[in-house]
Amino acid sequence: MDQHHAYAKSMPARGHNTAPSFSPNEPQELPRYFQELEFLFASSGVIDDVDKKALGIRYVDYNTSEQWLSLAEYEASGINPTTQTVIPYSYQDWKTAVISLYPGADNATKYSMANLDQVTGEARRADIKTIGQFAAYYCKFYQITKWLVDSGRLGSLKRDRLFR
Repeated sequence: MDQHHAYAKSMPARGHNTAPSFSPNEPQELPRYFQELEFLFASSGVIDDVDKKALGIRYVDYNTSEQWLSLAEYEASGINPTTQTVIPYSYQDWKTAVISLYPGADNATKYSMANLDQVTGEARRADIKTIGQFAAYYCKFYQITKWLVDSGRLGSLKRDRLFR
């Protein structure tokens, strides 16, 4: 990325409270990371795919950036035989490859029955005494079961039996 681009000053510094962030421990947050990043691209006038990829690794920790840099989609994809120019992978190609590294980061694997088992198991072990505790359980239960039912992975009758 050429640091002399006009947008270089309008993109927040790594660690700034307006900078996007991502932790590999929270893979479900990856789509939100890219949404925030793309909002910044739009507001800062970043249009070049090479620059977008370079900025995409700017806001993550060292190990994550090294992993994302190692993806083939970060590099060029070949040489155009007609023009003899490098054909880069697109930002979208790279983003798709990054998301594929993290189970739970895409809509196809957002939740599993194991997630539901964990939530219901925690609720069985917990001594829910307040409306706030019940609300927290219900919200998480609903979030997971809505997705599982909508994706055909769970029937509504089974969902109703699992609700405590």
